[in-house]
Amino acid sequence: MDRIQQMEVFIQVMESGSFTKAAEALNMPRSTISTVIQTLENRLGVQLLHRTTRQLTATQDGMRYLETANTLIQQFNATERMFQSEPHQIQGRLRIDMPSRIARRIVIPALPDFLSLYPQLNIELSMKDRMVDLIADGVDCVIRVGELSDSELICQKLGDLEVIYCASPEYLAAFGLPASMDALRHHHLIHYAIQMPAQPAKLTYQTAGESVSVPMQSRITVDNAEAYIASALAGMGIIEIPKYDVQHLLENNSLQEILPDCKPSALPLSFLYPSRKNLSLRVDVFRAWISQLLATTCFNRA
Repeated sequence: MDRIQQMEVFIQVMESGSFTKAAEALNMPRSTISTVIQTLENRLGVQLLHRTTRQLTATQDGMRYLETANTLIQQFNATERMFQSEPHQIQGRLRIDMPSRIARRIVIPALPDFLSLYPQLNIELSMKDRMVDLIADGVDCVIRVGELSDSELICQKLGDLEVIYCASPEYLAAFGLPASMDALRHHHLIHYAIQMPAQPAKLTYQTAGESVSVPMQSRITVDNAEAYIASALAGMGIIEIPKYDVQHLLENNSLQEILPDCKPSALPLSFLYPSRKNLSLRVDVFRAWISQLLATTCFNRA
């Protein structure tokens, strides 16, 4: 393994916080990671890491080496990008994470067109409805729906998703069509929660510039989008969801929009990646492509 690769392994170990996570991120055996670090320390003649059974931290020499290695890797990548302007020169693995519904309904059907533009590029796509640790998990970029907490990630807003309330015709036939938000107190909400146990069910809407919450009854709580929509189709209650995600179900009358004059706030759709300085061409071309794709499929242009 050359010196550049050794630097990259060391940087990943420091970012991941363990040999095991670094091995997963780099798709290498853990034993290889350990050997690389030992070889690097032997060559430099210094100890770079303090190792215990519970913790892995950099020595003072390790911190100095990390700073220099980061600078050198950034300069090395920038130099290579100068000569990677043609599609056939964009190559390697691109690891992406995004919500499952966006991946399945929009991105995956369009991926053959993207890959035809960059024949030497390989995609590793994970589909989660919750934030991943880009550094520790070795993910290059993510797409996320909703407000984001502060972080060191670089965020590019792609647009705002129109959100609606809807339910199945069978549910509305049984419980009636609500004429106002207050009427929702007598209806059932299909509760969506990222973590269990869930907080009490409620719907929140905007009126006169203020946010108002309506407590709701709920007999089912789910933690992924597929189950959320399936529960609505089964007639178990009302859901609050981006309109693009159920447009086909609205068109064939499997679901029906309710309270169109009391819509929830729009949800931001964002593209996130770890570093502006070290943005690879792989991430850059995917960002441009996904921005255009989602703009033509997800956003309300009325």
